[in-house]
Amino acid sequence: DFVVVNFYHFVFIQDPQAEVAKHRSFLELEGLDINGRVYLNEQGINAQYSGPSKDAMAYVNWLRKDNRFSNILVQISPSEKGHTFPILKLRYKSSLVQFEGGMSHLSFLDPSMRAMPITASDPLSNVDEEKANILMYCTGGICCDVYSTILRQQGFQNLYTLKGGVSHYLKNEVPAEWVGNLFVFDSRLSLPPSIYYTGATTQAESNPVSGDDNFAKCYVCSLKVSELRHRNCANLDCNLLFLCCRQCVEDLRGCCCLTCTTAPRRRPVLNGMQRYKKWHYYRDMDFQGKLKIST
Repeated sequence: DFVVVNFYHFVFIQDPQAEVAKHRSFLELEGLDINGRVYLNEQGINAQYSGPSKDAMAYVNWLRKDNRFSNILVQISPSEKGHTFPILKLRYKSSLVQFEGGMSHLSFLDPSMRAMPITASDPLSNVDEEKANILMYCTGGICCDVYSTILRQQGFQNLYTLKGGVSHYLKNEVPAEWVGNLFVFDSRLSLPPSIYYTGATTQAESNPVSGDDNFAKCYVCSLKVSELRHRNCANLDCNLLFLCCRQCVEDLRGCCCLTCTTAPRRRPVLNGMQRYKKWHYYRDMDFQGKLKIST
């Protein structure tokens, strides 16, 4: 069975280039089948990758033997269709997370500069820096650690983050109050809470949409969407990320509007929830089928 593994850890690495070579040597020597992104620099590591469960965990177990990474929080989710990344990118990267202005000037290695992790337009412009309690949450936690460091430098004191992000929360808490799916940064696009929660009876179905979920509407026809998954527009030059009902997916062949259905670089409609490959993969394909447009 294939899985997707996510983890990050802020720790000083004296020679990150040598560390990259060390990791690459281990993966090659062991012949591990791993695809994804593993970035290292002087501030630590950020990794998201897929692979057979045995191979994926072999890398984690090897990493944890290093005292610098022994306590990393690793998050694992299944991947029913194999690899969710096309290749492995294991390299030095100046910023572990993409932020305007870079990250090298931020004090990630000092835990007191980051928010306190808890288990369970700038909106802060008029907030009292000393008295306000600020809770942040994101998919896996790293963006909150980064942004909390920025807020700490701006004078905010009472900062909290959801430990391990939303994915860790869904794994450890009954996700009854969670509506919809969790956005993930790989070819699966999003996952239902049951994928994470160990007490769930099913791992395939999304949470049902209730009558009060006004946001859960099809981008095209505005009817409610029964499966809260998103897709990219089939028109490469649009590539809009949107929610769409199954009927509109069929009628517009995966496009977000009528205009995009006549675009010169239109890709085939994807079955299920997948991420498009590079344009050259589709360029010479004959998939321009008839559109079923209702008038």
